Amino acid sequence: MMIWILCTISSVVLGLLTFQGAGFERISEEISFVRARNPPYGPVEQPNMELKMRDVNMPFRYLLPQVPLFFCLASASVGLFTVSYFVNFMLLEDQGHKKVVDICKLISKGVVVYLERTTPVICIFLFLAGWYVFVTAGWGTLSCFIAGAALNLISARIGVGMTVQGTGRLAHAMGGVLPHAVQIGIRTGSIGGLLATSLAIGGMAIMWLWLLDTNNLSGFGSGASIVSFYLRVGGGIFAKGAEIGSNLVCEMDDHKAAEERRVFELQQRIMDLEQARRDRMKKGLAESDEDMMDQLRMMEEEMQDVAALLHPIEYLDAVGENICDVAGTCADLFESMVLILSTSAIIGSKGSAVPHFTAGLPFWIAGAGNLFCSAVAWRVHCTDKHGSRQLRLSLRMNLVIVIIAVQCVQIAASYLEWLRGSIEFTQFWHYTLISLLGQVVPEVCVFFAEIFTSVDYPLVRSLAQNSGLGVVQVVLQGLGQGFASTLFPAVTMVGVVMITYELEGHYGLALLSSASVSGTGFQGGIASYGAISTIAHKIVHLTTYHSMTRHRANICAALGDSAAHGGNIISAVNAFSAVFNVAMTVLAQAYTRLGMNYQAISGAPVSEWSQAGLLLGVVMTMLFTANTIISCLETSKAFMRFCKESKEVDQKRNVPFPYSHIQPLTILTSFGTVTSMRMVFTPMINTLAVPMLGGWFLGLRGLLFLLSGSNVLILCLSIFLSNSGQSWVAAKKYILFGSLKDQDGKVIGPDSVEYENLGVGEMIGGPFEDVAGPALNNFIKFLAVFALVTEGLYEETPENTWIYGFACIAGALILVAFSKFGLTLALNCLTSFLRQRQLQRARDEQDEELSDEEDDDGEEERVGIEDA
Repeated sequence: MMIWILCTISSVVLGLLTFQGAGFERISEEISFVRARNPPYGPVEQPNMELKMRDVNMPFRYLLPQVPLFFCLASASVGLFTVSYFVNFMLLEDQGHKKVVDICKLISKGVVVYLERTTPVICIFLFLAGWYVFVTAGWGTLSCFIAGAALNLISARIGVGMTVQGTGRLAHAMGGVLPHAVQIGIRTGSIGGLLATSLAIGGMAIMWLWLLDTNNLSGFGSGASIVSFYLRVGGGIFAKGAEIGSNLVCEMDDHKAAEERRVFELQQRIMDLEQARRDRMKKGLAESDEDMMDQLRMMEEEMQDVAALLHPIEYLDAVGENICDVAGTCADLFESMVLILSTSAIIGSKGSAVPHFTAGLPFWIAGAGNLFCSAVAWRVHCTDKHGSRQLRLSLRMNLVIVIIAVQCVQIAASYLEWLRGSIEFTQFWHYTLISLLGQVVPEVCVFFAEIFTSVDYPLVRSLAQNSGLGVVQVVLQGLGQGFASTLFPAVTMVGVVMITYELEGHYGLALLSSASVSGTGFQGGIASYGAISTIAHKIVHLTTYHSMTRHRANICAALGDSAAHGGNIISAVNAFSAVFNVAMTVLAQAYTRLGMNYQAISGAPVSEWSQAGLLLGVVMTMLFTANTIISCLETSKAFMRFCKESKEVDQKRNVPFPYSHIQPLTILTSFGTVTSMRMVFTPMINTLAVPMLGGWFLGLRGLLFLLSGSNVLILCLSIFLSNSGQSWVAAKKYILFGSLKDQDGKVIGPDSVEYENLGVGEMIGGPFEDVAGPALNNFIKFLAVFALVTEGLYEETPENTWIYGFACIAGALILVAFSKFGLTLALNCLTSFLRQRQLQRARDEQDEELSDEEDDDGEEERVGIEDA
């Protein structure tokens, strides 16, 4: 941790020296998007010394905003120090008793196998994309591309690794007091969130200080997008395919429902036992401690049986949650931040009269956000009497602190610039209002989504109460709530964009986007906490009989569901903001390349090309949604067939838990990883083809309307899919927790018609919430990034390029056919090889661990004999 303290001190010293004019100057030369005066802060020497103005598509020079960049480096160092401390804090916590450790060991094994299989595939995609980036943009952009991809992959892998380590510790801490358990969960989740944002702003600051050219920063977002797309979309297909496949396999084995009933009945028996004990104490009767302990021991043995008898594929669900909800979320937030900051730097430097200030202000906001997110992650207000709703309010109050602190930094930076006379007072208060809106709106959208998806609000309870009316009622009410939940976020986002554009034009939109990611570090942390608490909740209900421990686990799980779902909504809002920035950058760069003023083009009337672009965006968005859902279902069916045909995935008889499950889970993870590799190929081809089809068939104007129209559509569609799926999941858990009662006050459990009907809704909504909804955010960002990278291939109108569109269609069809047949054959061969190698490795590990246990038992027996 000392290295981060030294980095913080060094960054602060360099920033102070630069602010006082004693630091080294870094001067950047860019191509101007606008006609404006020369930069007020110099340098004096400009490419066109005879002119006092800079013109469109002409070079100019300006001083790099070094002070905000050094501030970002200091903020990143503080964030990494916080991450290091949280890692040490979490690892020093008690892992719990043997059953908890065994389950976590099983989950960790699956996560490691998945990451080992996927990383080489991601590197292959990165190599191919990096070659194209180098050919078209040069070594500077390639350097940023490599840095963005590497840092995103590092943050995702470390984040998910620490999450797996923290899950068991959180489950054990639930046996103590609630505040301590919440602190462990939030700090463990914040490792991934803060690591992603710290590496993002720190990496971008270093690359800009080194390369000086903002165009190179676009490579940072390109590399991050590939990693994010694969982890989020591929991880979502793997995770939800494993969950649905688990349900199909367990229904085939006819013990899934029995396991749920068993856990529910144990919970009810424990509650009855605790109530009887309290009644006896009130009456002054002596407790029969021996009888009570006998009952508790019997329950504990039953729980052990439940954990050991679960099919190995049921633990694959926990592996998938870590991959999708932690690694995918961290990678997604990293991608959004670097896309927004890189495009804000481009627009602020090339499209503003004061590039030194306008290019640096987004970094002031992002750096301050990361700094104060690191501060509020240290503690969340909580008492033993808090429920999930009160805890969610405490988390929201922490974000309010971040908003206030960031506004203070932004106001100070803008006020100093106004005192220097380079901006008007009108601009000063415009910037303040825009940044405040950017910070507040995402959290308001999250709050509105929770009204439709959280068990703490009436709509989910209504869905659970009405579920007895039939499957049709469940499905239609869930879909209706999903549609209704899109109204406020969509209207709010569009309204805020219109207000911002009216105040400060394109730069105002860039500033709005930058402010929206200022709280990403903490928001990503609590989203990761959702996966941790969900898995810990399952572990608690499989390993302990203590009623208060289970009660705390229920509270943390309810909070985790809301937090994880809030992460999906934040991802949708950030994707909307990022794509707006990228679309503006594409517009500015393309028309500047043609020698035209892009600000005059932006208000042009709708043409046949723009109308066709809107239509193509809708069609390709729906096609991508269908591809991801079908891929998820195909993966689940592949899991079911594999489990039915292969006896290697059944738990090993006469072998103690977890060794009975390690080898089968390893085989299942390897199979699922290879299957998801094949399934994610078609959605990726779909994404890459969209900007080329739009640019070559419809020209630049059609491509820009494709981006803008798809962006608004995907915001609404992503929120609808996520909220619909989550409403069914939340209503089902409302019954599983024993919260729904009939008219006579009797608890309705998992063996009820209501629970069965909601199970149908959950099966429908699962791919909506965990695959299609979040994947759409990555689809539109990847589409926008690829449009930015390839914008030099397109002309304003498609008269000379439409022929290339047919070549693109032919190439896409060939690649899809290859993914369905040729890639399947190649991956099947690879799967067979990896399975054999993994089987041998698992056998060796199992023999070694059993040998160690036998040695320990022999040593204990020898010591006992000697003592006797």
